[in-house]
Amino acid sequence: MRNPGVFRVALIGILCCEHAGGSGGVRESHPCTVHHSRRSESIGEDECFLTDEDHHLWCFGDSYRLWSHNGSIDLKTLTICNWLHPSIDLQDILSKFPKIKKLIIANSNLTTLSKPFPSDAKHLEKIHITGTQLQGVPRDAFKHLSGLKILDVRNNALTEIDPAALVAPKLQHILLAGNPWKCEDKTMTWILNMTHGSVARKIGDRDKLHCAHPYEERPLLPVVEIIATLREECSRTVCECELVYVVGRVGKQTQRNLIAFVSTNCSHRGLREMPEFIPANTTTLWLDGNQITDLSPLITNPVYRQVLDLYLDNNGIASINQLEGSVWFDNFRVLSLRGNKLTDLPTYAFENVLLKSGNAVSLYLGDNPWTCDCLFTPGFQDLLIRYTKLVKDVNEIRCHSVKNLENLDKPIRDLTRTEICIIESETSWLHPLDVLNVFLASMIIFILGKLVYDYWSFKRTGKLPWLVAKIP
Repeated sequence: MRNPGVFRVALIGILCCEHAGGSGGVRESHPCTVHHSRRSESIGEDECFLTDEDHHLWCFGDSYRLWSHNGSIDLKTLTICNWLHPSIDLQDILSKFPKIKKLIIANSNLTTLSKPFPSDAKHLEKIHITGTQLQGVPRDAFKHLSGLKILDVRNNALTEIDPAALVAPKLQHILLAGNPWKCEDKTMTWILNMTHGSVARKIGDRDKLHCAHPYEERPLLPVVEIIATLREECSRTVCECELVYVVGRVGKQTQRNLIAFVSTNCSHRGLREMPEFIPANTTTLWLDGNQITDLSPLITNPVYRQVLDLYLDNNGIASINQLEGSVWFDNFRVLSLRGNKLTDLPTYAFENVLLKSGNAVSLYLGDNPWTCDCLFTPGFQDLLIRYTKLVKDVNEIRCHSVKNLENLDKPIRDLTRTEICIIESETSWLHPLDVLNVFLASMIIFILGKLVYDYWSFKRTGKLPWLVAKIP
């Protein structure tokens, strides 16, 4: 008859071996895979399985409690598979197996270690907690394990970990891959500290760690380096900075293979000029609510080369003519100039940029004191109509300085040509052009009348007109 313990182990092996290392994890033989031999023993109603040759006890769920020898056999390794509870009593486990050197907890519903490992587990050298739902580790979890050398917490649900939780007197090798690490400011920057004796130097799979949301599957080290650099550069400004996104090829890569997108917010800082310095990789810059009047830094200062989205609402900008023909102007994506002092702009320059660059997606020009006259407005109106989808606040672009008061505060896009190019004063009965027209019309009538008179006189008397008679 078949050994029922072997059948149970085979079943455990099938269930557990379905586990694959999580994202960034190292795929290898699963800890719950039992390689048994003839010399094996089923213990505790087939819930545990002992391999004599390596003194390795495998237990399913909490069946370790059924172990009848109470530690009398010199076990070296204990593997607990398919633990169903969110927490585990480490004190209870290690009191039953005080001499084990290796503890494995795998393929389990474990979410937390409620207590640190007890100090009386003096023989414990290796701990493997893998393929669980572990979300946190107590600060002093391993501190009292005087013999611990290897810690493996791969392929769990850890998002962050205090480096103090990874401290033990003899701990030299730590594995962390396969967890959804939260790559945020001050969360994992400790991993960059590679000074002698630091916890980061003991991590054997640093290059295999990956970030979770919002930088899914991006390698942790270069992302954390970008975040640390951004924090240092932002401290040199009066602004607030945020790493919005990181793109790059997933796999083996370094920081130079990643492209960072940084948003820098310098709004309402009382700035009279555009900042001389902003963090590298700033693609979105907010300068709302300041007192900026000059946009020439966009042309002369190289720190603005990567700025694609620029928000300059509610400043004192009266002209953007200097941007014409600049590299920045030809490549911007978003430009917001709401609430400034613009009365006109180089329409032809905007026309050229919007037609050829292909980068522009949003333009905001509302709440400016636009001039409405026959010289500027027709071309500006054509621009607004042609690019209505790009000009997001077209209904807020209204007449401010007008000759015809009826057009005041009307949307420029909706004006007719007659309303734009109206005569200065309909009540004026004598206009210089009218005088010229009357004079020219009178001269034409006089010349025609003289011609008719001379013809009649010649037919009657045969004499040529006096002027013609004097011509030699």
